[in-house]
Amino acid sequence: MFKIGDFSKLTRVSVRMLRHYDEIGLLKPKSIDKFTGYRFYCVDQIPKVNRIQVLKEMGFSLTEMSGLMEGDLNSKQLLSLLENRKREITIAIDSEKEKLLRVETLIQCINKEDLSVNYEITIKSIPSYKVLSLRRTIPTYNAEGQLWQELGEFAQTSKLKCFGPNYAIYHDDGYKESDVDVEVTMCINDDILGTGKIKVRDLEEVTEMAVVFHQGPFEDMTHAYHALGIWMASNNYEWNGPTRAIYHKGPWCEADSANFLTEIQAPVKKSRFKN
Repeated sequence: MFKIGDFSKLTRVSVRMLRHYDEIGLLKPKSIDKFTGYRFYCVDQIPKVNRIQVLKEMGFSLTEMSGLMEGDLNSKQLLSLLENRKREITIAIDSEKEKLLRVETLIQCINKEDLSVNYEITIKSIPSYKVLSLRRTIPTYNAEGQLWQELGEFAQTSKLKCFGPNYAIYHDDGYKESDVDVEVTMCINDDILGTGKIKVRDLEEVTEMAVVFHQGPFEDMTHAYHALGIWMASNNYEWNGPTRAIYHKGPWCEADSANFLTEIQAPVKKSRFKN
């Protein structure tokens, strides 16, 4: 038999924790001296302590461990519980790997001396176009594909001859994480009436449109916007209307996201204030 202090040394578990295990019924001493109140443990309890430590390191709560140590679960149930925990840990690892990848990408981005070096910004004049238009508030930017599918199906059913450019227009004043006001458009020459959802309208002419091309995944498009911001500040421009995007290449024609090509168009005007 071992006193609690000696048992603590053998198991590498603090006396305080052993007392706590006793209080919650997780690991009771083999015996307690009725005169002194001293706790005594036996060598047969060491494997039990080791099992508790392993379960603790795996993230099981003390309540879960109490059930396991009391034998409430048979071997099959215990294995099932361990398999579930294994899946949870695997999911957590995958999530952390994704975060690590994002951090590494951000480090690379910060280490670049000047983001604008990677992007060439030009000014264009964009004429007015007659377009089919579908505008809706969608949950996130990723849901934009649903609008394109709906507009494309309408054009196909109506046997319309659409031509480029096909614009996505973002009407919110700033970036939003949800409830995004997005309009998708296709240029047409046909005379046709719209529906309750799909309109026919003239897309506005823009005399000064700052244009930047981004090649790569859609998630990395922030870099292009950063470069656009640097360029606008350097040339004393400010925003002058909703941003547009033309998706020249995407998952519909490229298997590798590194080959995606997006044209970002930002209406601008000379600022009255020095940036």
